Amino acid sequence: MTTKVRVLLHAMFKETAGKGEITHELRSSSTVRTLLTELARKYGKDFKRILNEKTGLIETDTLVMLNGQSIRKPDVQLKDGDVVMITVPIGGG
Repeated sequence: MTTKVRVLLHAMFKETAGKGEITHELRSSSTVRTLLTELARKYGKDFKRILNEKTGLIETDTLVMLNGQSIRKPDVQLKDGDVVMITVPIGGG
């Protein structure tokens, strides 16, 4: 059984992948970490820097949102139909 998620890409992630949206199919019970690892394997470059190798957490210079909620811990299990957005945080005042 598989899980399909929509991945929305912004900033350099969109440029690297060459598209702003991907439908990605994963094994059931996959996590955000699994998704990020597969995207890094497929697209390389900027995607390889999302996860901190030492802490295992999502880097602070990358914003990963799952169904509209910002996440730092990538071990959240994905469900069919989830939406993951990957971008860079925008500061402002």
